[in-house]
Order: sequence, then structure tokens, then C-alpha cells
Amino acid sequence: MRTGSAPIAVFITFLLTVCMGSEAKAQSLKEEVTYSARDSMRYDLANQIVYLFGAAKVNYDGLELSAERIVLDLKNEETQAFGAPDSTGHMTGLPEFKQGGKTVTADSIRYNFRSKKGMIREVRTTEDQLYAIAHKSKRLPNDEVHSRGGMLTTCDRPKPHYHFAVSRMMVIPDDKIVTGPAIMKIGNVPTPLVIPFGLFPNHHNGSAGILVPTYGNSPQLGYFFLNGGYYLPLGEHFDLQLTGDIYSRGSWGLRAVSRYRTRYRYSGSLDISRSTLLNSIREYPDFSKQNNFFIRWNHVVDPKASLTDRFTGSVNIGSSTNFTNNFNSSTGDYLSNTFQSNVQWNHLWIGKPYSLAVGLRHSQNTLNQTFDLTLPTATFNVQRVFPADWFRSEDHVGGRNWTDNIGLSWSSSFDNRISTTEDQLFLDNLPVLARQMRNGLRHTGAIGTSFKSRFFSLNPEVRFTDRMYFDQLRKTYTVEQDTVITDTIARFAAPFDWSAGASLTSKLYGMYTFRGKKLKAIRHVITPNAGFSYTPGNDTRVFGPFGTSGGEASYNPYEIGIYGAPPATESGMLSLGLVQSLEAKVLDNKPDAAGDPQFKKIKLLDFVGLSTSYDLLKDSLNWNPVNLSARTQFFNVLDVNLSSVWDPYSTNTAGTRISRTQRELDGRLARLLNANLAAGVELKSPRYGQSATSQPVNNNTQPVVGEADPSKGADVSFNVPWRLRVNYSYNLARNWKETEFTDQQSQSLLFNGDFTFLKWWKLGFNSGYDLEAEEWTPTSLNLYWDMHCWEFNLNVIPLGLRKSFTVRINVKASVLKDLKYELVRPFGNDGQLLR
Repeated sequence: MRTGSAPIAVFITFLLTVCMGSEAKAQSLKEEVTYSARDSMRYDLANQIVYLFGAAKVNYDGLELSAERIVLDLKNEETQAFGAPDSTGHMTGLPEFKQGGKTVTADSIRYNFRSKKGMIREVRTTEDQLYAIAHKSKRLPNDEVHSRGGMLTTCDRPKPHYHFAVSRMMVIPDDKIVTGPAIMKIGNVPTPLVIPFGLFPNHHNGSAGILVPTYGNSPQLGYFFLNGGYYLPLGEHFDLQLTGDIYSRGSWGLRAVSRYRTRYRYSGSLDISRSTLLNSIREYPDFSKQNNFFIRWNHVVDPKASLTDRFTGSVNIGSSTNFTNNFNSSTGDYLSNTFQSNVQWNHLWIGKPYSLAVGLRHSQNTLNQTFDLTLPTATFNVQRVFPADWFRSEDHVGGRNWTDNIGLSWSSSFDNRISTTEDQLFLDNLPVLARQMRNGLRHTGAIGTSFKSRFFSLNPEVRFTDRMYFDQLRKTYTVEQDTVITDTIARFAAPFDWSAGASLTSKLYGMYTFRGKKLKAIRHVITPNAGFSYTPGNDTRVFGPFGTSGGEASYNPYEIGIYGAPPATESGMLSLGLVQSLEAKVLDNKPDAAGDPQFKKIKLLDFVGLSTSYDLLKDSLNWNPVNLSARTQFFNVLDVNLSSVWDPYSTNTAGTRISRTQRELDGRLARLLNANLAAGVELKSPRYGQSATSQPVNNNTQPVVGEADPSKGADVSFNVPWRLRVNYSYNLARNWKETEFTDQQSQSLLFNGDFTFLKWWKLGFNSGYDLEAEEWTPTSLNLYWDMHCWEFNLNVIPLGLRKSFTVRINVKASVLKDLKYELVRPFGNDGQLLR
């Protein structure tokens, strides 16, 4: 390696002066030029030219030029770079020109340091996601490149699968690429797609442009264009996408989506949509009109932004019928019956045990169109503190006794809540809704300690709750009208209740060892627990002539309170529980690094739990139903969950529990109330050429088309050849009906998976079957074909009201995402796509 680290112009001038005895004029290079060559360097002092051979490099003013051969003309301040053929005649060491993070590869490069102009032949460069190839290019001082003859593509292959053949091309850095007439070719085969000129975005942060819509036909809504509009980046941190839908029979929709992100501070998105759907034709009797809207907002604060404050937002609110249109909704949204929102600001005091949370909550049900809103909600929490530490000196030495472990926790909350229906939500009705709002304060606290030994842990605790209401219910009986008048009056009240209890927990271990070679031992863990809770009761009912015809009855003035009324009856509840687990130590099929056998732990029973409670202060029916549940996994593949509820008491002829045990009636310990069995298995093949624990080499995940928007689909991974997930669910509930108990059963089988075929094809499916109703659940089939720089998506919904299919073929690169063909079309059901 030969290297020059001094400025070439000064060095050559020195040689000319000393060796030739003549004056040489120093060149006007302003920055240092460094050079190197692997093989040799030759100086032509008479013409002031340096020849570099073998992996030559030249660096000047942030510019790096490398090639197999480089010629430096110091007199004219120019450089030329070439490749050289190897022994097989293949050109190697082609020139590479690097500046500003961009690389240009060419067959030959000629560049002038002073004018910053260059001439490049057979250039290959990358601009964002575009690959530009030109036969002859000229680089200008403003970094623009003007070319004649070449191609544009997003394919990174030396011979691209497709390209736009252009006659002229101008690359403007960080702005756009302008071309003359262009024709699209698949390989070398021309297509009918010809454009008189082309404008391609060339921005790292995206560029504004038109979003090409999707078209199709619906017998119910007519011909349509979907998701057409305009995309506009608003600086480095925001963007805006405005799209619209239009149907030939009068329906329309508008949508605005904005994403924002500030690094290390926050990120989020806002999605607002408004639509009007005209179902059928106005003159027909089945005509209906839907005015829909929906707002989605998600906001997340980076944990590094603040140590004390955190603001999060998740808003999903809108019309109940918004997602009934097959073409603008995903399957998940279409099947969702509830939507919820939660916006909250949290503040922590550093070094203090308390925090404050203020926000709002919302929930709505699309089936009955109920709407619940809590605005505002505020909660002040004090984490568990130990008052003994307040009086302890810093130099205290010694352990902690039970008095030191006495802890105090506190929580205060305020809620302002309204429950209404969707048809009541309009501006003129706001005064009525304001009067219907209910609010209150609730203070809860607990004082407790703990006693721990080697065998058990005892935790006594006293709890108290104070509710503060500003409104009460009042009932008045009028003799003249013989009616009971119910009013809501403004009156402050603070009903109080308290309870005390203790819990006792222990853990027992049993070990069974074996002499066999494969099974080493079985460990049995039993965790019994018992607890007692006493509630004195605070009966706040009001008795009077509030029944029929002035008969004696009662009501609770706090039944309209958002936190309810205190417990009315005294109780002394004894709770009992038992949890067990089994695990085994068996021989592992894989020996350790030294070849010696090693053992591994496997779980035979993850969890078996039994719990119930007994009220000591009741005069009858003291036992509550028994809960029995179990969970385990077989062969590390099959997950099984079982839960059931059993009642030890029998019932009378009206189905009411009576003070007679089931054992006295028919000899059974208890009668079954309800049961649930859930089992699931997931099978998948090993990754191609890898073990199950190794990481994938190609983590290629592309979205499978999901209805009208491919980004709503699942992920595709070609690392796993096939995958299958099957879930089985069985539910049994025994309810009294007329003269006997009847069993209400439901069982379903859900399955999803995918498999790869023909190397780059993958078929995914998601479906299920209701075994009781004997019908299929919502089903979708997804076909994906990875064509390197293109992708093909097919989604089919073959069953139900949403029967439809979507076909899409498009370029992968986002810079040409509108170069696509997409078709959305329903089939069957006579076009009945709306509920």
C-alpha cells in the first residue's frame, strides 16, 4: 500500500521546483487531498499528473472516489476513475463516488475539483427507494445530475425485474426526479403503460402527492372509488392524509389521518372519519340513510420524556353503525360490540409515596347503543407507608417487629358520570344530559401488618370506605292520589362502612424420588390459604308507606349513587382455598457440552385450585358455591384450562336454594352450576435450516391483504413453512326453567394458520365452527405472493353478510405505492352488505 498524506498540489510543486529547476504554479485547491493505492503510483512531473493503480482512493472536501485505476490531473484539477478487466475479462474495481452519504457507481467517472462538475458513464445510484441507471450523466455544482438514456426502478437486482425506460432524466437531491417520456417494461418486454413525463418523489421524510383510489362495484351502493385523496408531510414530526370515498348512488365518506412523533418525547395518531351511507334507492321502501362518524386517537409519551408526568390517550368513539360498511372496516371492527376510551394524566412526586391521576373514560355498546361517559375522573393514591419509620432515627440498628410493619394506604377518587343512549347525544340536549349526571367522592383506606415465620404468613388488615354524595333519592307517598312520588334532591351525605379481617397462607412441599434413569423426581407443592373478614353492616334503607296502596316498603336513598350504598347486613366471612401444582425432573434428550446426561423440569399440573367461603353470621345457607379450576400443558403443545362452579345446597320446586344440602337429597356432594373447558394447540414446523431456538436470517414480514386495506392483514414470515393453531371451547350453564333445570351448552372450534408453497407463496386462513348452532364463524382466506420488488395479495371472505374478495398487486416500495392494481368486489347475498 502506498499512501500520500500531504497535499498533492504542494508536494508536486516542491518536486517540480527542486528536480526540474523550474517554477511551477501552485494550484488553487482549497482543501487537503489525500490518496492511496494498493499496487503502485506513478508521477508525470512534466504534465503534473499522478497515476494510481490497484484499489486507488482519493479524498477531497468530503468527497471520496475509489476505483481500480485513478488519474489525477493537478494542472487542470481533475480526476478520472476507471475499472480494469480481470483474468477472465470481467471488469472489476468499478469507480464509486461517495459524497453526503450517497454512493454512485459507474463504468467511468471524470470530475473537476474546482468547478465541481463531473461526467459519468453507465451510472448506477440510489435515491431513497429508487434505483437510477443512466448511460451518460453530467453532475452539476448544485449536486443535480442530468442524464440521457437510462431507467428508473425500485428493484435492486443488477437486471431489474421491471423498470421505467426513460430518454432523459434529471435527479434533484432531496426534491424529485424528473424524466422525459417513459415506458414501463417487465424485464425487457414493454407494456402499454407509457407516460409523457414523470415526477418521482425524492424525499427522505416523504413528499406530498395524490393517493390513487381503489375502485369497484357494489349492488347495494353502486360503483365506488375508495381511499383516494392527498398526502401531505407537515415537517419532520407530522404528516396528514386526506382521503375520501364516493359511491354512484349517493353515499360518500371523508377521512383525515395524521401521525406525529417527536423522538424521546411522544408519538401518536389521529383518525377522524365522516360518512353518509344511502342503503338502496330513495324511491324503494327499504331505503335507509346512515350518518356516521368515528374518532380514533392514540397518544403515547416516551418514558424518557419525564420522570414525574405521564400523559396517555386512547380514544375510540363514534356512531354504532359506522363499521357496517364492508369496504371501510376491518373484520375486527365489524364484529366489535363495544368501544372504549381512556385519556389520563399522571403525576408522581419523586421521593414521595403518593400520586395523582386525572382523566376521562368512555364506553359504548353498539348493540343496544348505550353510552357511558365519566368526565372528569380524578384519583389521589397514597402507597403503603409505615408510620413507625417516621419516628425512627437514621442510625437505628436492629430488626423490624410487627409494629414496625404496620402499614397505611389511602385512595381518594372523584367521578362525574352519565349513562345514556346514543340518540340522546346532540347539542340541544346538553342541558338535559347535564342534569342527569351523577357524581361523588370516595375515600378508601387500609391499615395492616404482617407476621411471617418459616411455616406461615399472617396478614391482618382493617379497611374503611367513606362515600360522599351530593344528591339523594327521595320517595313520598301522597294519600290524595294514592301514589308514590320519586324525586332526586340536592342533599349531602357521607355513608360510611368498615371491615376487618386477616389472611393466613402457608406452603407445603412434597418430594418423590425414583431410581429410574429417565424419571428422577416429582415435586408436589400445596399452598393452603384461609381468611376471615368481618363487616358490621350499615343499613341505610328508609322504611315507610312506599309500597302498593301505601303498604310498608323500603328504599335506599343512595341507590342512585355512582359508588352504591354500604353493605346493609352484618357478615363474618371465612374464606378457604387450596392450590396445588406438580412438576417432574426427567432426563433431557440432549446431553450437556461434555456429553454427560442432564435433567430438565417439566410441569405435570400447572395449577389446581379450590376455593369457597362460609358466612358465620348467617342463620342458613352459610356456604357459598365452590370454585374448582385447573390448568396444565401436555407435551409442551396442548394447553388445557378447566373451571367450574358447584353449589353444595339443593333447590326447591321453584329453583330457589334451600337450607338442605345436595348430599342429603341424592347423595352428591354438590350440584354443578356452570363449567368451562378451553383447549388450544399450536403446531408449526421448524424454521428453514435452523433449530427452533435460533434466530431467523431473513425476517421478511409483509402484510397480507385484509379487506380493502392490505395493512389490516396478518404478517407473513417465510421462515416458518407452516403453522396451525386450533382452539376448542365448551361452556355449560344450568338454569332453572319453569319446572326443572336445563342445560345451556355452547361449544366452538376456532382455527387459523398458514403454509408456504412454491417457495414465495403463502396461504393463510382464519375460521371456526359453532358446534351447537352448526354454522361457520367469520372466515377469511389470505393468499400472498412475494415477487421480490412486487407483491400480490388476495383476500376472500366466503361466508356471511360480508362476502367479498379483494385483489391487489403492487410495488413494495412506498415511493411507488400507487403503482398498483386493486379490485374490491362483493359477491352473493344479493349485495346485502349492511346489517
